[in-house]
Amino acid sequence: MIESKGRFGLALGACVVALGLATPAAAVACANSDITPNALVCQGFYSGNLLSNSPADIFAQTTHLAGLGFAWDGNWNAVEKISNLGGSHSVDFATLLHGISYVAFHFGNGRGGPGNATAFYRIDAGTSTDVITLNYNASSNAVLYSTGTVPEPASWALMIAGFGMVGVGLRRRRTYVTA
Repeated sequence: MIESKGRFGLALGACVVALGLATPAAAVACANSDITPNALVCQGFYSGNLLSNSPADIFAQTTHLAGLGFAWDGNWNAVEKISNLGGSHSVDFATLLHGISYVAFHFGNGRGGPGNATAFYRIDAGTSTDVITLNYNASSNAVLYSTGTVPEPASWALMIAGFGMVGVGLRRRRTYVTA
């Protein structure tokens, strides 16, 4: 019985530490206009660099993305990561962004930034973009969690062919009554 209480206390302590690491930075809050295209919603700035695969950071990322309406499974290998941005104002993802997309940025302690903090954003990337402009200096890391999908040309062709076949079927089913 004592051993199970010790494990529970250890698990509770780990959760408290994880939540403590993900506390909002007091100096500044994120805004939808922090990035271009403008965010629909943002969460942050949270103290420290939360963009890593440590269990505490995965927990924090999952929690903050859920606050944006995105259920991330915590699979760090399935996201696109860009490191060593070196204060760049422009982040160029290899993946073309479409529609609703979820991204996060860490800003270091450099001049013109929010301090050592991480923010999460839900954006509408429109029909296609791969570059996001940051309105802060001191960018450090970026992560693309998810982006919308665009149907392949073959899918469009199949859909149009299906509509055509339905139209042909409806036309042939007509019966003509002669008087």
